[in-house]
Amino acid sequence: MIEGTVNLPHGISARPAGRHDKDFLAKMYRDNRDDLRMVDADKDYIETVIEMQLDAQSGGYGAQFPNAIYLILEKNGTRIGRLTLDVQPVELRLVDLDFIKKASGKGYGSSILLWLMKAAATTRKPLLVPTRRDDFAMGKFLMKYGFVEDASMSDDVFARLSWMPTADEMAGIADIKPRAAAGGTV
Repeated sequence: MIEGTVNLPHGISARPAGRHDKDFLAKMYRDNRDDLRMVDADKDYIETVIEMQLDAQSGGYGAQFPNAIYLILEKNGTRIGRLTLDVQPVELRLVDLDFIKKASGKGYGSSILLWLMKAAATTRKPLLVPTRRDDFAMGKFLMKYGFVEDASMSDDVFARLSWMPTADEMAGIADIKPRAAAGGTV
């Protein structure tokens, strides 16, 4: 479990989410659902669907990922995003990584993924990342760093990608950088 504040790349820090973050998280979720707002439907109906999904996410993560840690990402003391990481005995699983619109597209997500890969190497575990199939930039980034799709866990919307640290990465004698996928299974 992470206690206190952890410094991440790009001057970002992470801290455990608290009750006082609930409104921030709900607003960020609502603001980032442009995909649903593009649906040809009544505006009130779309907003109701967004609220239902927010409620399902808030209640569902706890049941589905009982070992998850919930972090608030901050830059210069301002909340800019969230990270949910499920810590299992044999794997780390990125459940959710999201930023406010002002913080999107600045390379923060890529640097946090590299930080998670280092954590996976340090703990000698694979890192699993669900990626929307229409998020081509994310898929390209992950494939460049050696992630492979686990078809048994994927569906039409999400590709579940896994990354296996090499022996040298786990020993801390090799930097994490673009490479072909490592052998092994998840």
